[in-house]
Amino acid sequence: MRPLKVIKNNDSCSLRWTFEEQRYSLTWGSWSNPVDKAKMEYIARLVYQDSLSGNFDSTLHKYKAWLEGLIYTGNGNGSNGNSTPKQPPLIKLLEQRLIEHYAAADHSLLGNLKKFKKEIKTPTQAKEFMKWLDDKGLKVSSQKRYLTTLKVLRRDLFESIQLRVGEKPRPKPFTINEVNRILEYLHNDLHYSHYYDFVLFLLNTGMRISETIGIRWGDLDLDKREIHVYEVLNRDKGNSSKRKRQTTKTTKFRVVPINNKLYQSLCNRSKSNPEDLVFTTPSGLVLDDHNLSQRMWKKTLEKLSIPHRPLYTTRATFISHCISSGIPPHEVAEIVGNSADVIFKHYLGSVKKPQLPEL
Repeated sequence: MRPLKVIKNNDSCSLRWTFEEQRYSLTWGSWSNPVDKAKMEYIARLVYQDSLSGNFDSTLHKYKAWLEGLIYTGNGNGSNGNSTPKQPPLIKLLEQRLIEHYAAADHSLLGNLKKFKKEIKTPTQAKEFMKWLDDKGLKVSSQKRYLTTLKVLRRDLFESIQLRVGEKPRPKPFTINEVNRILEYLHNDLHYSHYYDFVLFLLNTGMRISETIGIRWGDLDLDKREIHVYEVLNRDKGNSSKRKRQTTKTTKFRVVPINNKLYQSLCNRSKSNPEDLVFTTPSGLVLDDHNLSQRMWKKTLEKLSIPHRPLYTTRATFISHCISSGIPPHEVAEIVGNSADVIFKHYLGSVKKPQLPEL
């Protein structure tokens, strides 16, 4: 029997093999989810090792139980039926997840797991870890973000843990007056005028920052006035100056229209090779959104006495003004790459005071 290889079956991960003249197959998880893929690769090795050692479970219960984060009770036909499949350590699973898809929150979670200095093997120990995070004073919203990842990695340990998080305040988009002041300041500022076009682009497309950083000249069709969005430049292993190209958050291709103001801005820029980034630092390096937020963006708002909101508020600003101007929510959702429910729940804010009736 040869070592097994995980293959793609639609958007699922699959294994197919023959053992003792019997054909088997196992399909589970999402191909686009690096954690699901890593788990199936582990099962591929486990099936191969069990086949060689005489411990193969022909019912596949042992392998399905491991994938679902359950404890194997030995109901299969394998000769090692009373054993519990050994799970990789939680830290190892998270490290694998970070290799496949870096996220700052997951990187922070990994650091806390290492500081905890105890291997989490039982639901009781999982609860102890979450209590340890709370005792440290970690925000409940951060705890919930961690818990979401932990449930993906080890559902059997963390499934019973629930956290209540207060409803987030509605986003506060920038008004037209604030937008104009921000753009005018950047356009004329000696130090930050280089980033005027970048901020203008964010405000007039509602695109995610990582999407905008990754936009190349080949993604723009100025004749049709369209931006083709299907990739981002995400941070690679915590180094914001080193990034890797990945599919968008929703993994879907979308087309963003270019309005007149943005069209003029793009036409005035020097066209480059289709593979070149549209926006870079003055020295031609990949933009670091953390540095931009802490320097250019923060200082601009301070200078203008505009209440601080994060740079990604440009997305909520675009969405809110689009809907306020009368564009149907489902069309706005298609432009920004979210569902209408998501934009109403997380992005839509008030851009003008309601006109109440005189009763």
